[in-house]
Amino acid sequence: MSLRGPVSALTAAVLLANALALGSSAPIHAASAVAVCIGSAGPGIPPPSTVPGGISGFHAQWYGQSGYPTLCPGQRSTATVAFYNSGSLGWVSGRMGESAYLGTWGPEPGQDQRSLLGGDGQIGSPSTGWPRYNRIAIQPAAYVGPGQVSWFQFAIEAPALAGYYRLYLRPLVEGASWMEDFGVFWLVTVLNADGSAPPPLPAVLSGTGYSFLNVPIVRGTFGVHLIKERLAQVTVRTLTANVTDCSADCPVKPLAQYVVENNAYAGMHGTYLCPPDYPACVGKVNSYDYAVYNSNLSRWLNQRALNGQNGLVTFAGGGATFYRRGATYVQSGSPGPVTAGISNYPLLLLNGVVVDSEAEQSASQMLRGTKGSLGSDGTFVYLAVVTNASVTDTVYVLQALGVKDALNLDGGGTSAMYIGGAYKVGPGRLLPNAVVLTKP
Repeated sequence: MSLRGPVSALTAAVLLANALALGSSAPIHAASAVAVCIGSAGPGIPPPSTVPGGISGFHAQWYGQSGYPTLCPGQRSTATVAFYNSGSLGWVSGRMGESAYLGTWGPEPGQDQRSLLGGDGQIGSPSTGWPRYNRIAIQPAAYVGPGQVSWFQFAIEAPALAGYYRLYLRPLVEGASWMEDFGVFWLVTVLNADGSAPPPLPAVLSGTGYSFLNVPIVRGTFGVHLIKERLAQVTVRTLTANVTDCSADCPVKPLAQYVVENNAYAGMHGTYLCPPDYPACVGKVNSYDYAVYNSNLSRWLNQRALNGQNGLVTFAGGGATFYRRGATYVQSGSPGPVTAGISNYPLLLLNGVVVDSEAEQSASQMLRGTKGSLGSDGTFVYLAVVTNASVTDTVYVLQALGVKDALNLDGGGTSAMYIGGAYKVGPGRLLPNAVVLTKP
């Protein structure tokens, strides 16, 4: 619907409540958990008391939205959001260059990216009646003039996996321009099949893809370059420049080369190495004393280093397994299959618990600088570069981000992070090994 003239906050709130009543029914029992799992919706978010208007061109102001839903796996909910036409031009449905839509936006799922919460059934999106997989809704009225409000409605479907999902959106006039970004999003809580809640959200929220965050903890506030992706949607690959064990003058590559050569879209540096600018590395330049599983060769390099005291992570089948000591992996029969793996020291987190490693840390690890790490919470994989931090600082930063298991990686002058065709950190040194992410 569209309404003529500015709408009071009270009127908008009433209309929003009516829209919610039309768009949703009594709590629905998920088919897979009848009488156990029941969905619900939170209170609507009222509009601002005043909004600007008459701005030249296409413009929109957020004007209220329905509440965040709590759903059972597979359950659907209707969401409503209002945008006030604050521009000088009307929105005309069905006319390219004049028709208003809601598009997917970042950080989750990202600009023009598909969402796990809805779509048109294309490229793996759920079929929930959206105009396209990356166009959430179109203006419902044929014309929305300057000073009028348009109420967009769209369906959301809960994924099968319990957790917290976000859908960021932004209004646009298709074929003309994106309109204002107010950070509008839906937080969708998906319950377990038995109706129990998923683990609580982390203290610091982060979206998928790349982001830079300032993370406050009791030890201070730390800047974090973060790549976060769903393990089910990416493949983690660990790679080496060498194809046989190497102890000196080992082959190295820039991180960007690892990414491009392997049709990856993101990556970061790997283990500690012996760089050419360290006097102590004479005779063993670019060597590394850690085991890395070369995903291309399907075998371990420096396999002897597995049976030791360093931490270890292995990947297979969309999951990650972390070991306090690599020796545990070896002594348990080196369980497989493995598609990627890397060892380093120390392990930082295990099952959500801080690993006390300070007695094992070197002096440089205790100093504050740039520190790298690789982690997971069971659903997401985290590639992190924390700035001006010690290794112990990094542990608590990752914990604040919701990471449950994490392995320390190299840092300092080796630090490098690459995504979307550009370095976010680095390029750093040439690397004998790296971690990259690919998508199906």
